[in-house]
Amino acid sequence: MSSAHRRANSDSDSDSESDTPTKQPSKPRRSRDDLSGNQTFETRTRTSAARKPSEKQDKTNKENLTSAAAQLAAVQKKVASLMKKVGQMKDPLEDEEPRDMDGPESEEEMSDQDRTSFPSITPLGRLPAPPARPTTVFRKTNKAQSTAVPKLSRKTFKRLPELTAEELGEGDSPRVSPARSAHDDDGVMDEDGADNAPPPPPPRLDLSQERGRAAAGAAAGAPSRKRAQPSQQSPAPPPKRTKSKAKEAKFREGFVAVPGVRPKAADYDPVVEAILLRSMAEYSARILAINGFPGITIQVNWADECFNNACRSAKERLILTDRMSRLITKRGSHIRGKTVDGFRPLFATHYGFQRSTKAAIVKSNKAKSDALIHKASFHYKDPVARTGYGENSIIAEARHHSVFKNKYSLGVIFGSYFNPIPGPYLAMDFSVLEFLATEWSTGIHIPSQFTEKEMSKAYQIHLADVATWCSTHPVVTENIRRRLYKKACIGLRVTATSEERTHIDDAQKDALRAELAGRTGDTDSEPEPEEPERDAERGTGDDDA
Repeated sequence: MSSAHRRANSDSDSDSESDTPTKQPSKPRRSRDDLSGNQTFETRTRTSAARKPSEKQDKTNKENLTSAAAQLAAVQKKVASLMKKVGQMKDPLEDEEPRDMDGPESEEEMSDQDRTSFPSITPLGRLPAPPARPTTVFRKTNKAQSTAVPKLSRKTFKRLPELTAEELGEGDSPRVSPARSAHDDDGVMDEDGADNAPPPPPPRLDLSQERGRAAAGAAAGAPSRKRAQPSQQSPAPPPKRTKSKAKEAKFREGFVAVPGVRPKAADYDPVVEAILLRSMAEYSARILAINGFPGITIQVNWADECFNNACRSAKERLILTDRMSRLITKRGSHIRGKTVDGFRPLFATHYGFQRSTKAAIVKSNKAKSDALIHKASFHYKDPVARTGYGENSIIAEARHHSVFKNKYSLGVIFGSYFNPIPGPYLAMDFSVLEFLATEWSTGIHIPSQFTEKEMSKAYQIHLADVATWCSTHPVVTENIRRRLYKKACIGLRVTATSEERTHIDDAQKDALRAELAGRTGDTDSEPEPEEPERDAERGTGDDDA
C-alpha cells in the first residue's frame, strides 16, 4: 500500500473520532440516599385538583355536605339549650347587685356631706387565737403487727441446761406413770384418789439453843470483855407453798384430733410442744446412755420422769396424757435410726468396701465383712491386731454427725448421761457397726432395716462384753471413756458438766467440816488477841501524854 493511501485513511479516522462526543465523567454521589442527580419527569397522572368529578360523585358530595350541616346545626342547638339550663341553675343572689331602696342607683359620686352622714365604724380588736390542738404521734402499724403475738420457739426448753441435783429433788420417791398424771415444777405428782405428797423434811435443828450453850461454855472457860448477845428466837418457818392446779394440754388453734392419724408434737400449743420436745430429748439420751432396748414398763416410767423434768425446767404444771406419752416413747426407735444414719455414709469408705458386681471385688468385700464380724473386730483401733478396744476412728467421727453434732445436741445438753461415755452407748455403737458389716456379708451391699427384734440380741452381747472390759480395770477404763467424751466435745465449746460445777471436792468438804466443828458462829473467825493489842496501843498513848 502506498504512503499516500495510508495517510488518507489516517485522516479519515481522525475526523470520525473528532465527530463523536466524549462522555463526561459523572460526579460521585455523596451517599446512596442522595437522589439529587437523578433525572426527574413531569407528572404523568392527573391530580385531584385537575380531576373533574363525575355526576354521581358530585351528587354524593352534595349530600354529604347537607348531612354534615344538619348535624352541626343540631349540635349547636343542643349546646344552646344546655347553656340556657346552666344559666337558670345559677343562684340569683350571686348576680343580683345591692340596690338603694330610695330610688334607682345613681352614677354620681358620693359627696363629702353624704359620707359624713353615715355613723362611723370602729374596728374590732384582734380576736384571741384558739389554743392549738394537742398532736398525738401515731405509729404506723398494719393489721399483722397490731394482732401479732410473740411466738415461742419450739426449741426454747430443749436448749435449756440440764437440771441440777437440787432441782431434780433427790428426796422424792420414784414415781410410776399412771394413765393420766399431773406434773409441775416442784416434782409433786397428783393422781385421782391418791395422795403422793413428798416425805416430810427432817426436823430442823434449833441453832439458837446450840449457840447459847456454846457461848456459855466459852464464857466459863475464858473471860471476855465483849457484851453478851441476848438469845434470839428461832425464825419462823417459811410459808408452805401452795401448788397450782394442773392444766390440760391444749392443742394448737384450729387442730382437730382425728383417730388413726399419727400424732405429732406440733399438734399442741407452742408451750406444750416445747415441753414435749424437751421430754423427747431426755428420753433419747436415756435410750443411748442407759438401755438401748428398754421394756414397756421402763419406757412408760421414763416418759413420765422426762416429762416431769421438762415441766420443772419450763416451770409449768401440765397433765401427761396417753397420747403425749406415746409421742415420747416413740423417740426410742428414732434415736436408734439417727445413730445408724451417722455411721452409714462413713462405713464403706472407712473399711474399704467397693460397690461393684465384679467377681474379684465381690470376693474381697465378703472377706472384709467376715474379718470385721469375727469377734467384733470392727470396733478395735487396729482391727487386725485387735488392740484399742472401742477406739476405732469411725466411732468418734460418727458421733459428730449425731449426738455431738453441735452445742445443742444430746451429748452436750445432757452431759451427765455421756460423761464418761457410758457402756450402753458403746454397745449401741458396736451393734450398729455389726449391722452395717452384715449388709456386706454377701460381697454386695444389701441395705436392711435396723429393727429392735433383730438387733436387741446383738446389743445384749455387746453390752455384756463392754461390762467385762470395764471390770478388768475400772480406773483405766473410766479414764479412757472420759477421754472419749472430751474428744467428742472438741470444737463444741462445752464447759463443765453438772457433776463438775463446783470447786469443793470431798477432801475439801472434810476440811471445812473440821474447821467449822470448833466454831459457834457468834464470834469472828479470827483469834482473840485483838484486845491486848488495843491495850498496848492505849498504854502507848498514856506514856506520850
